Amino acid sequence: MHIEGNRILANGTLQTVHVRLQDGKIVEIKTFAKTEDSLPLIVPGFIDIHVHGGGGADTMDHTIEAYETIAKTHARYGTTSMLLTTVTESDAQITQVLHQAKHYMTMRHEGAQVIGVHLEGPFIHPDRAGAQRLDCIVDPQSEMASRWFDTGIVKMITMAPERPHAHDVARLARAAGIIVAAGHTRAKAVDVALAKLSGFSHVTHLCNAMEPLLHREGGPIGHVIEDQEYTADLICDGIHVHSAMIKALVRSIGSERLMLITDAIRATAMGDGLYDLGGQTVKVQGGQCQLEDGTLAGSVLTMGQAFSLVQSYGLVHLADAQRMTSENAARKLGLHSKGKIELGYDADLVLLTSQGDIMQTVIGGE
Repeated sequence: MHIEGNRILANGTLQTVHVRLQDGKIVEIKTFAKTEDSLPLIVPGFIDIHVHGGGGADTMDHTIEAYETIAKTHARYGTTSMLLTTVTESDAQITQVLHQAKHYMTMRHEGAQVIGVHLEGPFIHPDRAGAQRLDCIVDPQSEMASRWFDTGIVKMITMAPERPHAHDVARLARAAGIIVAAGHTRAKAVDVALAKLSGFSHVTHLCNAMEPLLHREGGPIGHVIEDQEYTADLICDGIHVHSAMIKALVRSIGSERLMLITDAIRATAMGDGLYDLGGQTVKVQGGQCQLEDGTLAGSVLTMGQAFSLVQSYGLVHLADAQRMTSENAARKLGLHSKGKIELGYDADLVLLTSQGDIMQTVIGGE
């Protein structure tokens, strides 16, 4: 397979290339002296580390058909790799998801590649539950977490670091090579700093379901700005975080440590209406997803939209948007063959028009 278009160089300039794909890899890249503006933009496939659902299906449905639907739905919008993401539920329900997801990952399927599972909850703070079920929140438990980690497919866990025994679970996760993120938390900046000693290195959906950035207490947001070793992800839809705050965060943290996520629910690509999220009813109207009390409950954002929106909200260049939608997540997850258009890398690519619309998604060369 051959693809011709313009790739984005590290300095933000465009370079016309002819890319040959074979056996799921990039095997040849020919560059041209002159850039052809009429050609599509080629970027590395988007990597979304926070996907609850899409196309009418949800991770908690724990069926092969649901995961196939989610993967196909998000592939239409440029996502080539994703972490299926749970919500706060019972041990039994989460265990079912993990076993079914593991089975699904052994199968050949269409759509975005499921590269693992992100456990969001149940080890979170009830005061910052957001759209998570209060009745299923529990204190961190090493025995429970160990069983989940033993499946080998958990790649990330979001916890409140201030909860009892959270540091014990974090140490287990770190030993298993799992990303430990602070989220749905009442942690102060000092709590996030101390949590790093136990393995925390990331903050989930920055600004949402956490303490705000104040002039005398920075909270998780302030600590991520200060600590160069922490990374964070962001829902860049202009609903979860104001555009001015997005601009401020990109300027203060930098595009090298921020990742864009969708936090997409089953309503994604489905239109307005009433939908289920972890046993709770979510009303979707005009792009906003809310519980009955007005609490934001995930999003219907796609990575293709996030790629475009961060350029306008964050006033960033194409190279920055490319880093935040692909390269940074690949590096965080240790995916050494994803996130770049280089020889030997996976043939995961997205072709876009000059207006940023998705023309084609290529996954593993197909």
